[in-house]
Amino acid sequence: MLALARALHVSWAPLERLPASMLQRMAAVTTAAATSSSAASGADSINGINGQAHPSSSPFTPGPPGSTLSGSHSRGVPDLHEPPVWQQQQHHQQEAHTPEQDDFVSRRQQLLAATLKHVPQLGWAGGAAAAAAASELGLSPAAAGMLGSDAQTVQHFVADCNRRLDRELAGMQQLLSAMEPRQRLRTALQLRLRMLEPVIETWPQALALLAQPEAAPRSLQLAFDLADSIWHAAGDTSTDATWYSKRALLTGVYVGAELFMLNDASPGFADTWAALDRGLEGVVEAEGAVEGAGSFASSLGDAAAMALTQLSSMLRRPM
Repeated sequence: MLALARALHVSWAPLERLPASMLQRMAAVTTAAATSSSAASGADSINGINGQAHPSSSPFTPGPPGSTLSGSHSRGVPDLHEPPVWQQQQHHQQEAHTPEQDDFVSRRQQLLAATLKHVPQLGWAGGAAAAAAASELGLSPAAAGMLGSDAQTVQHFVADCNRRLDRELAGMQQLLSAMEPRQRLRTALQLRLRMLEPVIETWPQALALLAQPEAAPRSLQLAFDLADSIWHAAGDTSTDATWYSKRALLTGVYVGAELFMLNDASPGFADTWAALDRGLEGVVEAEGAVEGAGSFASSLGDAAAMALTQLSSMLRRPM
């Protein structure tokens, strides 16, 4: 665990707060990931960025194209303007909404925007920010329930940030195309992290809410969706088992930078961006180890442990 913390350049202290039972579960998951990837590594080849065409995965069963966990749609040649197929599927589902559903989504989005104005003063817990927002909009106190629980309110914010990032990246096609793949990753990660600036003082509380047992599955799905979208924007075309390791590694890098950002007092979060650069160097080194040594099972296990450790330490921070 200490090696994982050092790899992402974050403090060991948050990991010490993890209960032994959680560490044991994480170890079991890591072992399972390594065992599973070992069986797959013998038949899979290694594809990098700008390689073969990359069909997208299903939104609820993430996996590379061609695997039993992946979706059936083919993406074809990557286009930085084209959103991931799972987002296109969600878009089509949204288009099929009834007028009543569309109105509800619109009102909820309006309530979320108003809630975020009160979060810096009132925090995420207790529903105070949502209640203040409902009052500000002239709605009844019960309208605050449109955002769901405190954890669901945070998740709405995270999902909204992910959608905003997708739109921004779609409008940066020419700029991203001129960048090296690693710089594309850095640009996307930095854009996403900057979306936390308005609520950074209360973000530790939000992370604690995301750790609640009933919220954790959705929280992990949102983190994975973010990594998947960023890799697609970076031009990733992997179709083998590295599809998993890249997303696990990038999730770990994002979480590590997010943790660093919480305690960063440097001007413009300069130290966070430096930590982000170091984390991306680790991604490049890990991918090189996979290709050079062929030890994909070990690398994927390390990637899973890294992501799980950082997510767990992040989500277990005290409110």
